[in-house]
Amino acid sequence: MLLLAFLRPLIPFEPGVLCPLRAMTGVPCPMCGMTTSVTATTQFDLAGAFSANPAGIVAVVAALYLLVRRPRYVRVSLPAVLVALVAMWIFELNRYGII
Repeated sequence: MLLLAFLRPLIPFEPGVLCPLRAMTGVPCPMCGMTTSVTATTQFDLAGAFSANPAGIVAVVAALYLLVRRPRYVRVSLPAVLVALVAMWIFELNRYGII
């Protein structure tokens, strides 16, 4: 993920990743903007990353932590993941003016 985010700005005329849900229904998914957000974070454009999807910043920080610390096991709380996904979706629906 991080390597692709660093290389993405070097690809000429790269249109980005299109969200299938948004393309078919006009409704963004919770992950809409993640590619842009992660790429912006790796370019130190935190304002751009936050406006695309704040979770991208968290994803980059988590990926760097896992690369540096290399824990044997990673425990993830399912309720925390579900709350994060709902929060991300509310953010996206608000950003696109749906709610």
